[in-house]
Amino acid sequence: MNLDLRVAVGFVLGGGLASISVLLFRVTLKMAPKRPHNIAIVAAAAVVGAAVAVWPPSLIAAGVLLVMLGVPAAAVDVVEHRVPDRLTAPLAAGIAITLVTAALITGSTTSLTMALAGAVVWGGVLLVSFLFTGDPGPGDVKLAPSLGMLLGSLGWKWLLTGIFASYLLAALFAGLGLLAKRWSLRDGRMPLAPPMLAATVLSATIAALSG
Repeated sequence: MNLDLRVAVGFVLGGGLASISVLLFRVTLKMAPKRPHNIAIVAAAAVVGAAVAVWPPSLIAAGVLLVMLGVPAAAVDVVEHRVPDRLTAPLAAGIAITLVTAALITGSTTSLTMALAGAVVWGGVLLVSFLFTGDPGPGDVKLAPSLGMLLGSLGWKWLLTGIFASYLLAALFAGLGLLAKRWSLRDGRMPLAPPMLAATVLSATIAALSG
């Protein structure tokens, strides 16, 4: 299957899985959901699905979990400035299981070791920041190990790229939020899960295309 066809199939399948993302988004909200959020989730799920389609086979299952659990987690963060444990816990467990399964099939433990290192590094960076400054929120800290596992399995280069890119995208996201008057510098609250997810998907996709 050529690259263009894989992207097209991934886009369609991601859009199909968006129904699960929307459902999980709705059931984890504390406030009444709004239709524009549902539309944005469907669009995001389709885009992530298209990106995941070009990833190595060993990461496809983890990518599907990002579509179903990561996208709604980021959406809840945008709406309510929190990342639900009911989404981050199964995401972490699911990605760990997929990576362990892939390692058993290939007989290689190198990527599994790197995945563990990635979880510790990204999770540790945010945990230290949270303990000393109170930022980011605990939900972001719990999301980081899942994303760190995925990028860590690709190597240090892509793990560090993803972490660095998440802060760049967060700055951009914050600027757009200020322009849209969605939040202010006074309250200092901005969702970090969307840039973290976007940076992870972008880094993993670039790694796959450059490999």
